[in-house]
Amino acid sequence: MPSLVLPDAITITKNTGQLSSKGMEAELFAIPVKGLLLQYSFGATNASFDKLDLAAAGKNVNLAGKRPIFTPSSTSLLAAQYSYPVSSQLKIILRGEWKYIGTTFFDLANNIKQSPYHLLNAKLGMEYKKTALSFWAKNLTGTKYISYGYDFGAVHLGDPAIFGTSFSYQF
Repeated sequence: MPSLVLPDAITITKNTGQLSSKGMEAELFAIPVKGLLLQYSFGATNASFDKLDLAAAGKNVNLAGKRPIFTPSSTSLLAAQYSYPVSSQLKIILRGEWKYIGTTFFDLANNIKQSPYHLLNAKLGMEYKKTALSFWAKNLTGTKYISYGYDFGAVHLGDPAIFGTSFSYQF
């Protein structure tokens, strides 16, 4: 378990408690027509502490039954990507993604949580020989969400809608 030591703001990891976790994960890929890739993935986790006794404010706190931190209840991704060959060495790529992140807790008492949320991402790019140039957008709808939380109550919000470009060259 990560534990924050104040006032030094140091995080230490302790081996404590017992956790039961069951889940499943599945991925599907399909190419229904030349150049079109469809992708879907899904994961579900059912995890909770069977035993977790921690000291807080001079008392023993029983957190059995609480969910582990940073473990979404489910995740999902649906993506479609189309590659169009303009010539033998140049291709255009268009990709769209929908991501779903289920309920996530950020403290052991399960007081700081993020309800499920969705993100939409897109990318348009071209590849020529060993170079690639792309323009992308993440969180197109500007969804507000907690990407990280701390057990003392502070949270870090996820990125707003952001736009960028990437260039790469393969050696």
